[in-house]
Amino acid sequence: MSGKFMPGEKLTVRGLSEELGVSAMPARAAILRLAAEKALDLSGTSGSASIPLLTKSRFNEMYELRVLLEGRATERAARQMTKKDFSELQQLLVELETASVRGNSDKYLEVNQRFKFKIFQSADQPVLEDLIERLWMQIGPFMRFYGKGIMDLRVDRHKTALSALIARDGVTARSALEADVKEGATFLLTNAEFAEEA
Repeated sequence: MSGKFMPGEKLTVRGLSEELGVSAMPARAAILRLAAEKALDLSGTSGSASIPLLTKSRFNEMYELRVLLEGRATERAARQMTKKDFSELQQLLVELETASVRGNSDKYLEVNQRFKFKIFQSADQPVLEDLIERLWMQIGPFMRFYGKGIMDLRVDRHKTALSALIARDGVTARSALEADVKEGATFLLTNAEFAEEA
């Protein structure tokens, strides 16, 4: 979900086992589950899988759904977040700004995902959060295409969303988060590699 793997990248049970420090059984189970969630494509019976390439039309559909679902979760979270939640988001925002300034795309993508999911979890709507997570599992690898463009990413939308959440202004928070998702989609549509339309 945080873009650790690139679309098209091959994964094997053995490779994942070694990287994660687990036996083959949980690695195989994870691959099968991710394949069921359409986050991986299985390659026959070899135990290998690959990160799917999306077509532009499928990518657009998923981003439109992200805007709807994440906007709703953010607006609802504004009514329910606590001072502790705001404090955690403020710390994540500092980490996000630092990663952006340093051009550390891995860290930026990881913290961006944590920042947003902190908001979604605060909405306290498990079904909605699950749907958002499923979308991120499929679309997260495309965030790797930010690459060096991470220096151009700004955290203004994150700041606006957080300020609005603190003020319990769900409408403004929703608008800021939706704008962030749309800007990301626009960047990726120009810079990512896509599969050909069927």
